[in-house]
Amino acid sequence: MKTLSVKPSKSSSGKLLLSASLMIILSACSTLTPPKQTPAKLLEKTRSSIVTGSTVSAATRSILVSSGHTQESCMADFEACIDDVRSIFLIETPNRLQLSVFSELYYTHAENLIAKDACRIELARPPIDPYYANSPNSEDTVESKLKARTECHAQYRDALYQTLKYSYAYLFYHSLGGDSNPSVIPRESDVRTLDLYHLAINDLITQIYLRENGAFYDAKFQDVLSAEQLEPVYNQLRISRISTNDRGQNTLHMSVGARDFLASELKKHERSSELFSEVISAYDSRLVDLDVNTRRSGLGVSFVGAINDRHTASARNLKNLAPNKALDDRIHNVGHVQLTAIIEPTGKTIDEVLSSHEFHAYFFNPSYKTHIEIGDTSYPLTANFSAGYALWLAENQLRQVSLMNMISRHDAVALPELFMLKPYDPDQKVIIMLHGLASSPDTWVNLTNTLMTDPKLNQHYQVWQIAYSTNLPILENRYQIHELIRHTFSKLDPHGQDQASKNAVLIGHSMGGVISRMLVSDTNLTDALVTLDDKEQFKLINDLPSDQRHAISERLKLTSLPQIDEAVFLSAPHRGTDYADRWFTRAARRIIKLPVDFTRSLGAALTDDVQSQSFLGSLYLQNGASQLSDRSSFVALTKDVQISPSVRYHTIVGNNTGISHSENNSSDTVGGAISDGIVPYASSHLEGAASEIIIEGRHNIHENPKTIVQLRKILHEHLDH
Repeated sequence: MKTLSVKPSKSSSGKLLLSASLMIILSACSTLTPPKQTPAKLLEKTRSSIVTGSTVSAATRSILVSSGHTQESCMADFEACIDDVRSIFLIETPNRLQLSVFSELYYTHAENLIAKDACRIELARPPIDPYYANSPNSEDTVESKLKARTECHAQYRDALYQTLKYSYAYLFYHSLGGDSNPSVIPRESDVRTLDLYHLAINDLITQIYLRENGAFYDAKFQDVLSAEQLEPVYNQLRISRISTNDRGQNTLHMSVGARDFLASELKKHERSSELFSEVISAYDSRLVDLDVNTRRSGLGVSFVGAINDRHTASARNLKNLAPNKALDDRIHNVGHVQLTAIIEPTGKTIDEVLSSHEFHAYFFNPSYKTHIEIGDTSYPLTANFSAGYALWLAENQLRQVSLMNMISRHDAVALPELFMLKPYDPDQKVIIMLHGLASSPDTWVNLTNTLMTDPKLNQHYQVWQIAYSTNLPILENRYQIHELIRHTFSKLDPHGQDQASKNAVLIGHSMGGVISRMLVSDTNLTDALVTLDDKEQFKLINDLPSDQRHAISERLKLTSLPQIDEAVFLSAPHRGTDYADRWFTRAARRIIKLPVDFTRSLGAALTDDVQSQSFLGSLYLQNGASQLSDRSSFVALTKDVQISPSVRYHTIVGNNTGISHSENNSSDTVGGAISDGIVPYASSHLEGAASEIIIEGRHNIHENPKTIVQLRKILHEHLDH
C-alpha cells in the first residue's frame, strides 16, 4: 500500500500557527498573578482603623456590612445603626468583639460630630463689616446656633464617654466577670481598643482644660478640694467634680496624689481649676516631633501640666530686671509637671460599666507611681519623661537671656538662678549642672534626656540647673552661685536630714567647671596673695570701707559645699587658655559688659584709673571671658586651688588633635599635644582625680555621646557609696 503524504496548505498552516500562539498566550495568562503587596502595605491595610486614619478597621467594617450599613450610612443615622449592629449579636452579655466594635463606632461618631459646624466654638468678636457675611446675627439665629452647639457638644461628650466605657470593658473583660481569659499574644483588636481608650481619655481631659473654648463650656464645675476627702481606690485627693447633661447626667470626679507635689501647689489656689494654665497632651503636635523622646509604655495618657504661677525667663523681661533679687526669688520649682491620667467608669461588672454615668479621672506622677491595680492585675503606667523638660526649654529663652546678659550693659546685676527640673524629692540625690561661657542650661539637653532615659538614674536623682551671667568676674559668680545653692538646700531641708542633702553631684563644663572646682574647695585666696609677692594688695583691701572689705574677704575665702561629695569637670580651663588672647576672642571680649551697679558698688577705691589696673582691680573689673586667659590675674591666683579631701572628682578632656592618648606614654607629651581646640589638656588635668577620660571631640564634649556614657557610669557608681 502506498502511503500518501498530506501537505498542509498555507491557509491551514496559518490557522495552526495562530492556534498554537493563542494556546501559548492563554497558558501564559493563566499563570499571571497580581503584584505582591509588600509586608508594610499589607500590615498597614489590615491594621488601619479610625485610630490611624479616617476609616474604621476591617473587623468593624465587616460587622457593618453584616448589619446592612457602610461607614457613611452608619454615621448618617447613628442611633439606628447602633441598634442594627446590636441586633446581629445574639447574646445578652456583650463579648469582646462587640465591645471592640462599639468602642470604634462611638469614637468615629465623636470625630464626625466635632468636625461639624454646629460643634465649632466661634470667636466672640464684633463684625469686621456689618454689610457682609460676618454681620451680627439676629437673636433667633443666635439662639438657634447656641441650641445646636449645645446639642452637638452633648452628643460629642456622650460619644467619648461611650467609647471609654466600651473600650474599658473590653480591656478589663476578665476582671469584670467576662467568660474568656486574655490572649497571651496581643491581638490587633487589643492594641486598637487600647488606643481608643487612650484617645477617649485624651479628648475628654483636653476638652475640659480648654474651658470656655472646649466642649465642656456649659458643664457644671464644682471644687471639692479637702484633705479629708480621699477617694478610696488610689487614696488620692479629690479636687473637682464635673457634671454634664448628655444622654443622662454624666459626672466626672477628678483627683491627684494626696502626698504629691500638686497637692501642695493646690493649697496656693482658691480653686483647683486655677492650678494649671494649660494641660498639654503627649499627642500634642508640640511634643510628637521631639528629637529625643523618653517614654515608658503602659496604661494611661501622658500630659504636662503648666502651672499657673510658674517662672518664665525671656529676653524681654531683662528691661525690668530687679536689683539685688532675693535668693528665694531666684529658686524656681518645676513649672511643667509630668502627669499620667486614666479614667475609670464606675462598675464591677460589664453591665454595670456599660450602664454607668459616673467616672473617675486619676492623675499620677509617673516617676513615683509606676503601676496600678485594676481587678487582680497590676498594670504599668505610661510616662513621657521628656515632654515637661522640652516644653520648659521651649518656653524659657535661656540662651537668648544668657547672651543678652553678657553683652548688654544693664544697670542691675543679673544674679544666678536655680531651676529644679523635678518637684523636690527628699529621697533623691541632687545633680547640679553649671554651664560654660556664653551658654545656658539648655546646653545640657542631651545629658538631661539621657538621665531621664535611664530608669535607675531617673529614680534616684533629681536635676538642678544653674543659669548665670558669664560676663561677671568669676570670683563674684562663684560667691553668688555658692550662696544660691547653700540657701536652696537650707530652704528645702533646714535640718539637713534628707537624702537629697547628702552625696550631691556637681557637673561643670568649661567656665562652669572652673567655678565648680572652687565650690568644692576650702582655700583662702587672701593667703594666696602672699605668694604673688604683692603687699600693695593688702594695703588696698585695708583702705576699702568696712562693708566692702568684708564683701571682698567673703569672695576670696572659698568654702566647699558640704552637700557635694562628687564632682565632674568637663573641658575646664583651670589654668586658663591662650585662646582667650587670640585677636578674635580679644575683640569679642570688648563687647562683654559689666553691669553698672556692679562696678559702682566697688567704690572709688577700685574704680579710679590707677587702682583699676591693679591685681585686685583686675579680679573685679575684668569680665569673666577675660579672666579665662592663662595670663589673667584670676588664673594666677586660683591655678593651684585644692579640692576638699571629702570630694571625689573626675576630669573629662576633649581631644581635637587627632593624636591618640594610647600612643603617648608620657603625660608630659600628652599635655603638650592634646587640646579640644580651646582648652589644652595641661589646663584641664588635675592630679588626684578618681578618673580622667580623654574623648575625641571639640570643646562641646558635654554633648558627645561618649561623654554621656562616662557620666552615666560615674553616676551609677556614685549610688553605691
